[in-house]
Amino acid sequence: MKSFAYLTLLSTSLLSSGIALADHHGGGEMHHDRHGERMPPMFSQFDKNHDGRISRDEMREGMDTLFNEVDTNHDGLISREEMKAHHKAMHDKFHEHMRAKMRDHWKRADQDGDGALSRSEVDAAKLSKLANDFDKLDKNRDGKLTEDEIRAALPEHPER
Repeated sequence: MKSFAYLTLLSTSLLSSGIALADHHGGGEMHHDRHGERMPPMFSQFDKNHDGRISRDEMREGMDTLFNEVDTNHDGLISREEMKAHHKAMHDKFHEHMRAKMRDHWKRADQDGDGALSRSEVDAAKLSKLANDFDKLDKNRDGKLTEDEIRAALPEHPER
């Protein structure tokens, strides 16, 4: 009973880690189940028989897989260092995924290929958040947003 309680506690803490969930289990993208509902990617990975439910056995199998990924020295224990390393790896993967997604959006919106986005390009690409903040982000007031101007507006994230 204690081991099941520990497994439940571990699974709850790992499942509640948004960054770990987001990328480790599907790049932060919500997936659609067979009924067209949006579901976290981890649900699809645990629901092995795709019946829209996770059985106790499917949960145990999924948690065993996750445990083995975190337990990098395979001693049957997860140290603080292993958990921190796993969390950092998932954090880094998530942020790289988001950067790649932003690069794709930027490239599609940059119709003239000059590497910057004009107000008309932002509007045409329906980038409403950029459109709303265009004047505030355009620090040099040249009518174009550069990647440097966007990067400067992003909050700093200290290394973990």
